[in-house]
Amino acid sequence: MKFNKFLTGLLASALLLVASCNDDEVFVNQEESYSGILVSNEGNYGTPSGSVSFIANDLSSIENGIFKTVNNENLGDVVNNIGFSGDKAYIVVNNSNKIEVVNRFRFNKETTITDNINQPRYIAFSGNQFYVTNSKFNTFDYVSVYNTTNNAFVKKITFNDTVERIVAAGNKVFVQHASYGFGNSISVINSANEVEKTITLPAGNITKTVASDNMVYSLAPDGTDTYLYQINTAGTITKQIKYAGITSGENLSIENNRVVFNSKGNVYVTDLSNTVTPSPVFTITPFADASTIYAMEVIDGKIFISDVKNYVDDSKVSVYTLTGNLLKTFSAGKIAGGFYKN
Repeated sequence: MKFNKFLTGLLASALLLVASCNDDEVFVNQEESYSGILVSNEGNYGTPSGSVSFIANDLSSIENGIFKTVNNENLGDVVNNIGFSGDKAYIVVNNSNKIEVVNRFRFNKETTITDNINQPRYIAFSGNQFYVTNSKFNTFDYVSVYNTTNNAFVKKITFNDTVERIVAAGNKVFVQHASYGFGNSISVINSANEVEKTITLPAGNITKTVASDNMVYSLAPDGTDTYLYQINTAGTITKQIKYAGITSGENLSIENNRVVFNSKGNVYVTDLSNTVTPSPVFTITPFADASTIYAMEVIDGKIFISDVKNYVDDSKVSVYTLTGNLLKTFSAGKIAGGFYKN
């Protein structure tokens, strides 16, 4: 009887110990998780100085160089874009001609994709496949397609026009044929990986194309005015808004039907339903001769902006409310070029 009680007590103690260990393990895992905001830092061209920074959701801290911290190796030359599928993050490293695949929350490296990758630019996911734009000026332009299950190469889709940003909506993929302020068309790739049609925008040159709520949006200034185009999954322009007098709209971001973009140092916030030209919510004073707003993204109702200074020093990241109140500033990596909710 006493022996049975002893065994019962021993078992209870063991279970308590296991529970305590499990609690500690969960706590450690939560501490190690990079769940928050990721920043892609291009780094200086020709050097392996590209990196990824992590900003906590509550803006309490920033951690730079997380890929190198976790994997003890440099990420590469020109970190251009980050995409997500399931528990994986795909880091597009342009001048190193590769995509590094990591666990998106732990950032440990899982594999490196180099097959049919040459000067990769942007990545998008649709169904069980992902699509990467590869472009070298006046040399080649194509989209390489892969299976998300095993990262195996599926197909190369070639174009006679530059390929840059790429987004998914519905079961279609939309390829922006515009870079550096030149180009006004978008191709639609269907689920069979065939080019279904090409859309030509009536005015302006595309600066950025994004997807939101199963629609595609492109911002296109013409030097006098800026136009916002809404495109449905059939590849039809369903809305055109003219922002009169805004000469060089760029860095389009859409969240919860709120449209955010900038023209030089002026930041505009408006609604998708608003057809009246908005006034700037706030203005940022330029830093020397460099671009004051190199990248901008709205995440969880906050505007993240990077100032790449002289393209040599570490970037300054500023976080604002939608009404223009400055919340926080950080020092990120060199040439911070993108913000991503993780």
